[in-house]
Amino acid sequence: MRNVGKLTVLILAVAGLAVSAAAQAEDFRFQVQARYDNVDFDDVDDDADSLTGIGTFFFKPVPTDGVAVGEAAFVARSSYVDVQAQGVEIGDEDADAIAANLGYHFTDTALSILYARVGVVKTDISGDDETTWNGTLGIVPIPRLFFGTDFTEDNWDPNITVRTAGKFANDHWYGASLTVADPDDGDTDVGVDFNYYFTGWKLGGGFSSGTDLWTVRAEAGLPHGFALQGSVYGDDGGDGFQVQLTWRDL
Repeated sequence: MRNVGKLTVLILAVAGLAVSAAAQAEDFRFQVQARYDNVDFDDVDDDADSLTGIGTFFFKPVPTDGVAVGEAAFVARSSYVDVQAQGVEIGDEDADAIAANLGYHFTDTALSILYARVGVVKTDISGDDETTWNGTLGIVPIPRLFFGTDFTEDNWDPNITVRTAGKFANDHWYGASLTVADPDDGDTDVGVDFNYYFTGWKLGGGFSSGTDLWTVRAEAGLPHGFALQGSVYGDDGGDGFQVQLTWRDL
């Protein structure tokens, strides 16, 4: 659990930065994220170090007036395309991956409640290349309530994700999701996730029963469209921490 101790100070510092972050009600169309992970495995001598970059372009400007920025794209049902690149090192072994996704809401058609995503992932693990396809089909029967299921090119294991967002009586936003999956081995996995938005910063966490994976995170909004997030997580195989910097063209 040494990584948990490493990031405790970082989370407190991230939360403290929120004091200087001013709330902005501006639209954005681009989102760029840079992410570093360090994982300490229980049964492996070497830690895993991972660097990830994600760029997202939204087809229309995402409005943030009166909405938590982190939930704005979900609330507006914004269609998007993104590209992701990741590199992982564990001792002398390394792996690289590049992925792209297209997510589309059929808001201007007769099928206005529908959502579809298609994604492709190319991996290179110690020289062994592989390309796979995946996707999501979902519906939004009422505003801010999403039901979706994920599939791969090979099969579909029964699964459903329910996501919602809204405001409490104190005008603070929240975002929540519940995922239930029944993989081939017959054990049902349940995952929950929750974010609570203060003025200029958020606290969040989640838990998945599949590997007893837990996550705790804090994020502070910074000037000029930046946000800094720190996370700690762990499961049956070890624990880790993540630092993520996000920029939006607010």
